[in-house]
Amino acid sequence: MNVLLIMTDEHRPDAMGCAGHPIVETPAMDSLAADGTRFTDAYCPSPLCGPSRAAFATGQYVHENGYWDNATVYDGAVDSWGHHFADRDVPVTTIGKQDYEPGVDNGFEDQRLVKNRETLDTNGLRRDPPIQRSGARDRIFESGSHPDDDENHPAEENITEAAVEYLENRAAEDDDDDWVCWVNYHAPHFKLRPKHRYDVYDEDEVDLPKDYPAADSHPIVDELRRHFDGRNVPEDVLRKTRTGYYGLCTGVDDQIGTVVETLDDLGLDEETLVIYTSDHGESLGDHELWWKCNMYEESVGVPLIMRGPGVTDDREVGQPANLLDLVPTMADAVGIDPAEKWQGDSLLDLARGRDDPDEERMVFSEYHAHGVSHGMFMLRQGRYKYIYYPHNPDQLFDLEDDPDEMNNLADDPSYGDLVLRLKRQLFRKVDGNPADIDQRALTDQRELLEMSYGQ
Repeated sequence: MNVLLIMTDEHRPDAMGCAGHPIVETPAMDSLAADGTRFTDAYCPSPLCGPSRAAFATGQYVHENGYWDNATVYDGAVDSWGHHFADRDVPVTTIGKQDYEPGVDNGFEDQRLVKNRETLDTNGLRRDPPIQRSGARDRIFESGSHPDDDENHPAEENITEAAVEYLENRAAEDDDDDWVCWVNYHAPHFKLRPKHRYDVYDEDEVDLPKDYPAADSHPIVDELRRHFDGRNVPEDVLRKTRTGYYGLCTGVDDQIGTVVETLDDLGLDEETLVIYTSDHGESLGDHELWWKCNMYEESVGVPLIMRGPGVTDDREVGQPANLLDLVPTMADAVGIDPAEKWQGDSLLDLARGRDDPDEERMVFSEYHAHGVSHGMFMLRQGRYKYIYYPHNPDQLFDLEDDPDEMNNLADDPSYGDLVLRLKRQLFRKVDGNPADIDQRALTDQRELLEMSYGQ
């Protein structure tokens, strides 16, 4: 079986029609969900581009591979799943954004329209104390309709054309070899200035951020609020950010629809597993936060849909999942063994209805980058999300009763045993004390700042 993996950048999990969003129009994603299985509780390994994509490339958690932030992007030093697949004669083609270090052997041999990180983001190295991000507030206020703005996003149409050409060539080849095509779009990532599809939505009718201004005052979350400087934004600007973001979601959905329609028209759908996901979410002002970099659902959650041979159609699975599960899932689909170092489990049998969902499964994420003096570690298990902050208060949310994460239960004595159990599980998950990992990240970043920038 082949794999068509489509990944966007910064798509929050609720911003799809199939996820029940009352405003966002995503007919292509909705069609995939109707013909396949949607994982309703999927997460990224770290809510930031560089660390999340490095973790996905290596199949390892951030604290294992050491790619902490956007100044230490994936450089091929740890073998990728691309290396693993190539060594087993399964060709992998990537189209579009990778966000890795350019000019290195990252294991993905056939790279088309590749976009890697030419300029490193050193904000993640300056965490003692964290600095306010230059221009962050401007990005919020610059949101809106800009049909003549060519700089805000790469040409998504070119990525689609390259994907269509790849599929047409595959269909014309007379062989039965399995292949993987990984298509990467930049949207709906900031800037929220779509060239088209903005007019799908009425600024006066879009929703406003929830919990804005924020009711809580957690010290680490407050650091992020200062870092992004997104407080006290006027209502008309808040509406422009939402309108722009939703336009980008619908615009990239158009592109995905073209790619999937081509796959189907060529008859390749009968032997291809289609996966749609994103590298992380987008806060969009919820909880008075912007971009990602936090453990609220809008930031750490991702959409995840699978469609293909044997995959159950029109089904939602509540078992928590992680992007790292997709690496062994793809290996399973093309018939090769997973690497021992990979975290995660294949979701293929679950998507096909051969395995029963384990809604008590534990999923993990972590963050060690810009805007915070100390990192954060998240466990999702069952209805609860537990967040551990070294040297700072914990958070515990009941996502069933409190899906907007407004009521922190960590200090409630009646949840004391649960907090202790989840804390112990977290310590086992990282094979030690998370505070030690936090210090290792801070030390590595300080040394890199001194070595590379003399600061």
